[in-house]
Amino acid sequence: MQNHQLPEYDVVIMGAGFVGVCQARHLMLNIPGIKVALIDPRPEKRTEKDLKIGESTVEIANLFICKELGLYEYMIENHPPKFGLNFHWPKDPVKTGNIDDYYHVWTNRQPHLASSQLNRAKFERDLLKMNKKMGADFYNGRVVDVDLAPGDELHTVKVKLNNESIELSAKHVVDAAGRKFIIGRKTDNVVFGADNLYGVNTGSAWVRVKNVDRSIFHSGYDPNGASCSHYYATNHWFGHGHWLWMIPTDTQSMELSIGVIHHHNVIPANHINSEEKFKNFLKENHNILYQLIQSGEPIDFNYLPRVG
Repeated sequence: MQNHQLPEYDVVIMGAGFVGVCQARHLMLNIPGIKVALIDPRPEKRTEKDLKIGESTVEIANLFICKELGLYEYMIENHPPKFGLNFHWPKDPVKTGNIDDYYHVWTNRQPHLASSQLNRAKFERDLLKMNKKMGADFYNGRVVDVDLAPGDELHTVKVKLNNESIELSAKHVVDAAGRKFIIGRKTDNVVFGADNLYGVNTGSAWVRVKNVDRSIFHSGYDPNGASCSHYYATNHWFGHGHWLWMIPTDTQSMELSIGVIHHHNVIPANHINSEEKFKNFLKENHNILYQLIQSGEPIDFNYLPRVG
């Protein structure tokens, strides 16, 4: 295994997910000539394995993406619009087979500020390509260590690239590696557990499907109730010890994300942590969503035992 010292950077960003690629673009748009490097163990070509939760932007995030990153046209052309938030509560928990079995709070018009639903894999892939065209370097490797130097000394990021090890020097280091908490772990500045999260102790299961029969959810015809799409909102469904999301993430492949956030003290992980268990949960508690999933083609299933 060889070790190589590479050029000095102004900023090294550890992680090329949503945060990392946005940070890189923002820096390069605002500081001409800045030298930026991005590190991520995933290749430039993202796949279904790179899809993750966090697919619905709020207005301030969408404003940042479009206004500060200059991506108005890109977002319009590549990611579904979001027509606000809808909320659904079952009138009777044992009867949830169609939309009339729920009480609702619907968005009835286009919100004043636009927002979007995201296909995260597509967004991250496309922005990484844009960043490289703007001059950023991308290292397809894994950060194995980071040495944080005092004062104005250069920091060092150690990276494993296949059978080669490299060291990147930088004036600034950004931890955009998500749940890996690289700098947090390095500085012993990460806390876990419900006691440190105001008692929050939740997990999440979700599926993605495509080409569903969306008329199972709503016919799309509501001339007296709304002047916007109900389907292309972020739809929330509620029940004892849980809530669910329903988010259309891609208008070209017609993908839909449906997932649950559950309280462990109400719904144990082993009741919901497989695709079969999750579908059974939906069948019993939100049958309309079960029917929707069954009408489409499965893409994937995921489970996170800890969300916070």
